Amino acid sequence: MKNKFSRHDPASYGDLGKWSSICPEGEYRVVPPEKLSGLLPNAFLQKINSALVIASASASPPATVFLANTNRIDRPSKSIDQEPYLAVFFHSVSAASGGFVHHGGWSGRTTKMENDFIEAVHSSGIDVRYPLEEMPPFNSGPIDTLKVNSQHEAYWTAVYKFQKIK
Repeated sequence: MKNKFSRHDPASYGDLGKWSSICPEGEYRVVPPEKLSGLLPNAFLQKINSALVIASASASPPATVFLANTNRIDRPSKSIDQEPYLAVFFHSVSAASGGFVHHGGWSGRTTKMENDFIEAVHSSGIDVRYPLEEMPPFNSGPIDTLKVNSQHEAYWTAVYKFQKIK
C-alpha cells in the first residue's frame, strides 16, 4: 500500500529538546543516522544513509513539527528510498505523537544504485555515505531555501497522513 502511515510516537514530550538541538524551528539540517540515536529505533537507523530533518511550527494548535526524511538503503532492490518519520510536539498539553510513512508514492522517492557501485561500497562498508540527487546542495538552511520537490512531497504526505489518524 502506498503512503502507509504507521504510528511510532516519540518516547515523551521531553524528546522535544533533542529534536530542537538537531534542527531549530524554521530550518532544515542534513544529518548522519547517529544524530537520530535515541529518537528512532536503532535497527532502523542501521539501514539509513542519511536524513534531512525539517523543523516547523504550527500556531493552531501550538505545536512543533519535525520531519526526519530518512534515506533507507534497500539492498535487495539496489536502491535508496526516502522513508519519512514525523514527530509532533503539542505544547498546550505537553504531548508528543508521530510515525513513519512507508512506501511513499511521490516522485524522486527512490534512487537506484548502480551494481558496480553497490558491490564496491558494500565490501568497503562505506555505503552510509552514498550521494543522493534528492538532497539539498547545502547541509543546512532556512526551510524557504529548500528547493527539492521530493523533500516537500515527503513532508506534506507525512503531515496529511498524520492528520488522518490523530
